[in-house]
Amino acid sequence: MGSIYNDTNPAFSGPTGGSSLTSFFDSRSEAESAVSRLEDAGVPVARIRLMPGYEADGKNAGAMSDDRSGFFDALADFFFPDEDRAVYAEGLRRGGFLVQVNDIDDALYETVHDILDDEGSIDMDERADLWSLEDRQQGASNTGFGGQPSGGKSSEDLAVSESALDDARPVAMRDTTHGSAKVRAYTFPDPGTASPDETNRQSQGQSQTQSQGGSHQSQGFRRDH
Repeated sequence: MGSIYNDTNPAFSGPTGGSSLTSFFDSRSEAESAVSRLEDAGVPVARIRLMPGYEADGKNAGAMSDDRSGFFDALADFFFPDEDRAVYAEGLRRGGFLVQVNDIDDALYETVHDILDDEGSIDMDERADLWSLEDRQQGASNTGFGGQPSGGKSSEDLAVSESALDDARPVAMRDTTHGSAKVRAYTFPDPGTASPDETNRQSQGQSQTQSQGGSHQSQGFRRDH
């Protein structure tokens, strides 16, 4: 049975690390095939990351892990916005595989995108809608995820469990001009520019302060065997 893989030496270099492309796969073979094609295309191995999800043994084939917050925390240094991170965590809990390519050279960007889009990757928005429908049909007893009001822990609740992280954790932004249905693109905002999550936190904090006081201002790639 596989376990959560938590990279302690991430290849992504943080706010100055440039762009990244991410895709999600239902099977290990498809994820590893994409990784092999990326390597053959000249993408440096250190810029490719493979995060395996829960892998049940033969007797429990098809079973899901009960560990939702663990997968959420394991994605901390992928720097996803909380909403995206929660959806990926749910996919990992259900046995999927996440592939991310970081700091992509302009000359390889389209090649990387085409490979990730062509190796059996899935549409995460479509899959998230399916999971939400399953939640509602099953009474949402234990399968809620990612901010859904239908059970489980929301992304905000999950974020509280990250005792090792603080509000200074960088957060990438979805780049909707470059991604596609099956490949999500991310970039870091320019230095000094607050991310949407940070802006929301600051706004909430200011509103609370004003209401109370009235005058206060406010790795590289590794395979998990």
